[in-house]
Amino acid sequence: MNQTPRFIPYSVAMVTPFTKDGALDIDSVPAVVQYYLQQDIPGLLVSGSTGEQHCMTIDERKKLFRCVATNVKQQCELYAGVAAFKTADAVALAEAAEEAGFSGIMLGFPPYRRPTQHEAEVYVQKIASSVHLPIFIYNNPPRTGFDLHPSTFVRLAQSLDNVCGVKEAGTPENVKIIQQALGPAAASYSFFSGSDATFITAYDTHGYNGLTSIAGNVYPAQVKAIVDALQNNQLDHAQHIMDSILPGIQLLTQGGVLASIKYILRKKNVPIGYCTEPLLDVSDDIKLAIDRIFFPE
Repeated sequence: MNQTPRFIPYSVAMVTPFTKDGALDIDSVPAVVQYYLQQDIPGLLVSGSTGEQHCMTIDERKKLFRCVATNVKQQCELYAGVAAFKTADAVALAEAAEEAGFSGIMLGFPPYRRPTQHEAEVYVQKIASSVHLPIFIYNNPPRTGFDLHPSTFVRLAQSLDNVCGVKEAGTPENVKIIQQALGPAAASYSFFSGSDATFITAYDTHGYNGLTSIAGNVYPAQVKAIVDALQNNQLDHAQHIMDSILPGIQLLTQGGVLASIKYILRKKNVPIGYCTEPLLDVSDDIKLAIDRIFFPE
């Protein structure tokens, strides 16, 4: 049995460029991709929550997949954020990601609809069986209103060869429950966090082994260094790096994470545009605070 996870341990959740009126700015995607490649980011997660996936139509998301893949040219791993209100749309997105040449899929659940465990299981089965790409399931109850039970994930992992991991944003203790149920096979699965600020604890205490980073948009080298240090059992070094960027991460949260990231990237001349409303641009006070930390004179 292969004991190596099929996903790399560090990727960055890409932000999507939109115009001020909320339209997908597909023409700016090549320059945005180039920014990430210049930061030597090993993997990009495209069209996840950070990418404002549900603010795009299904066709726009397919177009985004194609455009990103064309411009990345296999220079980093690409993971497609797939989630939709209807299973058929999620299948179409998964197939589009595979056709575009993505490396894998982060499969989320439809927000607001609150399926039963059985309905969620069938949803995953239909999408996973439509592609050959490896999949990690995204469990994010605060955003979707649905909480995947550990036993449901274990059934899916044991019955579907391409379900290879989980991103657990609900109950961190679920990770070790899943690992215990999977036994020795757990070593071949990825257990992702999406929270930069708590990742060291997630890794050291709860059994996580990977991060899809939001802060990596503005701290790409530092977050990668944290993940590398943890993998090399250098906990103190990882914490030292985290301490150096934590004030900036906390400020992002205070000002609205997506709007703050987009403000920083615009100041770096990355044509990332703005968030789609109702999310607004950051306030002038937050801009000044961001400037002091990220653009000191």
